[in-house]
Amino acid sequence: EEGSKQIDGATAFLLYDTYGFPLDLTQDVARENDMTVDEDGFDVEMAKQKERARSAGKFEQQAQISADAVQGLKATEFLGYDHVEADGCRIEAILVDGRPAEALPQGAEAIILLDKTPFYAESGGQVGDTGLLSADGVSVEVLDTIKLAGVYFAHVGRVVKGSLKTGQEVSAAVDAARREAIVLHHSATHLMHAALKTVLGDHVEQRGSLVAADHLRFDFTHPRAVTEAELTEVERLVNKEIRVNPDSDVQVMGFDDALKTGATALFGEKYGDQVRVIKFGDFSVELCGGTHVGRVGDIGQFKIVEESAIAAGIRRIVGVAGEAAVERIQAMDSQLKKLAGVLKVAPDAMEDRLRQYIDRSKSLEKEVEELKSKMASASGDELLGQAAEINGIKVLAARLDEVDSKSLRDTVDRLKDQLGSSIVVIGSAEDGKVRLAAGISKDLVARIQAGNLVNFVAQQVGGRGGGRPDFAQAGGSQPENLDGALSSVQDWVSENS
Repeated sequence: EEGSKQIDGATAFLLYDTYGFPLDLTQDVARENDMTVDEDGFDVEMAKQKERARSAGKFEQQAQISADAVQGLKATEFLGYDHVEADGCRIEAILVDGRPAEALPQGAEAIILLDKTPFYAESGGQVGDTGLLSADGVSVEVLDTIKLAGVYFAHVGRVVKGSLKTGQEVSAAVDAARREAIVLHHSATHLMHAALKTVLGDHVEQRGSLVAADHLRFDFTHPRAVTEAELTEVERLVNKEIRVNPDSDVQVMGFDDALKTGATALFGEKYGDQVRVIKFGDFSVELCGGTHVGRVGDIGQFKIVEESAIAAGIRRIVGVAGEAAVERIQAMDSQLKKLAGVLKVAPDAMEDRLRQYIDRSKSLEKEVEELKSKMASASGDELLGQAAEINGIKVLAARLDEVDSKSLRDTVDRLKDQLGSSIVVIGSAEDGKVRLAAGISKDLVARIQAGNLVNFVAQQVGGRGGGRPDFAQAGGSQPENLDGALSSVQDWVSENS
């Protein structure tokens, strides 16, 4: 649809990693459609996946060891619902590779446990906070905050100044701007969840989420793609609620009592006896341990970026809120204005002008194809005299360069019809690539299969192919071997007929 002649590496890897479609089959399909696959891009995506798998495995192992090492400590007191800074936080434990350490020198990294902290630990889809731990002559950069054994808030930190010791008191300061951006996206996720239920139906259930500083990602149950009109309505409802600007009502109550309020319990989450209920007016009520806005209007703006399928019956929406949404809208507006300038029309006239260009382009492409077909036809007719008779069969194997797949196919069919009981193989080379087409008249297909013949030729030019018994196509990457490969056709027919 985009007119590209190459399947990008990310798409090829998605087919392989998500849908189990091997790379070599993707390459086969690409060749049959006169396309290539970005193998280098595929390799890059494969390397990324392997690194993610290694990192995840190492992290899970470290987290488990760390949890075992802190069993004697009291649960971390979380101050982050009301504060992003706190003084007098005592270092309860320093864990290096999962083992307790008494001190941590400058430049070293470790997991640091405090008795109390304003840092939110990653859970419920919300990413962990980053920030700074500090004391006299000591500064520790907090790169992430994770939760261990469900009750310990673990600060993944690196000492950038001084040294850190167990029992030392530090001041803890969350990156407030980043936390605020995360908060906006988390509250927007709740509103979007409620809007999806309103627009699509009560069957919508969360199946995963990510709440980060620059975007939100929400996975949910739905049997089909969400239409553009439905997405527009979801977005409209969320922004309407932002304008209504209700307070964020937070209550802590028993789990059963919370369900009686109509609060939505999220799939896959573990809840204790006491839960936090987050209510935004009459629009959204959910159980959630994350951090949220004081008023819904604080979100400012919400924009859906994309919607896609990630599994059977599971859809994914990516969205942005707050400043990220404003930046997205401004970027889109800027892009539209640039395109309008290129097209030399006002933005509201772009669609009509683009359709004119597309229609004109299709018309020109059709004219070019017709001209190519006529040229190939004329050239093909000149090849008739090169046909040889092998075992009573007329065999024509010839080269016709710079011919597209359709013209190649048409030429083979026409030559086959003109020769009668015959075998025709035409090869074409262009831009370092080889195209092959083989045709067998119907009276011969019981003896000779076009796929076997075209594969025999294709293997000599670094490729392979396939098709029907009476017609098959192939591609290759070694045009320097094309003449030799075509000259071998007569011997092959002699041996196989």
